[in-house]
Amino acid sequence: MEKIESKVTKYNQVKIDLIKIFHCIDCCSEDEKEIYQDIALNYSKQLKSIKESIERIYGIELSGCCAVSNK
Repeated sequence: MEKIESKVTKYNQVKIDLIKIFHCIDCCSEDEKEIYQDIALNYSKQLKSIKESIERIYGIELSGCCAVSNK
């Protein structure tokens, strides 16, 4: 079983990468915007999956300014 530290590190790295992609969307040409938007969408889905996995496996709730509770 993967340790929680490893999972949280992975979660944080995906968040960092997503922020970098958002920066690319702001700075790229119109032709590249759709590509970066697709990448951002995929990273967002991965981030959500990792978050849900951590919460389910370890019984903790990760929060953030953008987190939306389904409860």
